[in-house]
Amino acid sequence: MRHSRWGVAAIGLGVTLLVGSVGFRAAAAPALVRFPLNVDVTARYSGTATTYVDQKTLLPLAHPKSEPLQISRHVKAVSGTFSKAVVDETVTVKTPSLRTVETYQYVIDRRTMQMVSDPRQIAFGDPKAVMHAAPGSYRVNFSMGTKANGSYLAFIPEADVTSHLVLVRGLHSHPGVNLPVMDFVSNVTKPVAPYYLKHLQAMGLPMQITGAQLEPQLIAAGIDVNQALADVGPHLTAAGKKLISKVLATPVKLNYFFIDNGTVSIEPKTGALIDVHAQRQGISVQPDLSGIGILAPLLNEYISIPSVKALSVGLSKLAMRPAQIAESYTYTETVPSSLAAAHDARTNQHMMTLVERQIPWAMALLGALLLAAGLVVVRRSRRRGPGVEGPTEATPEPVAIPPLPPEPVPVGVGSNRTHEGV
Repeated sequence: MRHSRWGVAAIGLGVTLLVGSVGFRAAAAPALVRFPLNVDVTARYSGTATTYVDQKTLLPLAHPKSEPLQISRHVKAVSGTFSKAVVDETVTVKTPSLRTVETYQYVIDRRTMQMVSDPRQIAFGDPKAVMHAAPGSYRVNFSMGTKANGSYLAFIPEADVTSHLVLVRGLHSHPGVNLPVMDFVSNVTKPVAPYYLKHLQAMGLPMQITGAQLEPQLIAAGIDVNQALADVGPHLTAAGKKLISKVLATPVKLNYFFIDNGTVSIEPKTGALIDVHAQRQGISVQPDLSGIGILAPLLNEYISIPSVKALSVGLSKLAMRPAQIAESYTYTETVPSSLAAAHDARTNQHMMTLVERQIPWAMALLGALLLAAGLVVVRRSRRRGPGVEGPTEATPEPVAIPPLPPEPVPVGVGSNRTHEGV
């Protein structure tokens, strides 16, 4: 019976391992393969920063100013639970004439890597500067198992919007790191978020421009305000003159837009960012001339005056002119930074393969072997019949003992016969 019990135990353990391999793959692997809570990495980029306009007049510079650019992007997980991770991102921009720091905090799903709605998603450490990342968008890491035909959204914190990623190159080996990646591009120009507008103001960019500061732009656009006022002045009522004076004395608000036109190289298995290239990233500016629109009815009354007509048409065209680029960055990730990202991606690939494939397959293989061995032992035991447990020691044949000879009877002892002489 002892061998039969071992066979049954092997069958039980084998079945347990087979079922466990399925359960491990279905439940344990997703629980283990998640965004780690010990992430603390820095990516570095280099390129060129170009300034196109004068900050005071917003007029285009005769010769745009270019400077070498260095950017570091520090990503660190600061807290988390089983399902979510709170991640800080610090972006430091350096040029010979400027140094700025941007800080953002995200909350992401540790399994899908997607951002989630959470009040802890804030900019510049200000609890009131809540970011509204659309659920399903990505920032610090992209989808595990990124597909070429997938639809993905990238979160742009400077504008508090998402941008569709468009595949521009399928799976290929990234030069220099020998790692398969896919390239996606984003292209968006959106008004900057309120918290980023404060950041620009802290950098010294003007938030509004006076009429005197705007005048060079108007002249450059062929608009002679002074001539128009001189020609129409004699025809204006007191109310008309007061309205024009008020409009001209009111500073013009400046609207800023964030430009993001760049490519990301993503390692598809882990969703890791291996490289980032910016064709153009920066800000553009546009005077808000909506306030001048209240002069339209007044100007239309005197549209027959050539200078007034030129003023009216010129202001309309200026209001419709797209924002002009104020400053732009072009950069790419440095080779050492890409190599470090590729190394981390390979390490995570191996861990994912171990948890998702190798461990479950090893459990299944061992379970199958134990199950097969147990079945063989039990089958052999049953063939020998009940109570028979393999070969037993042979019982030795009994040794025959010869009978003893009869004892001699002493003469004269117990006998009725008498001794006869010869």
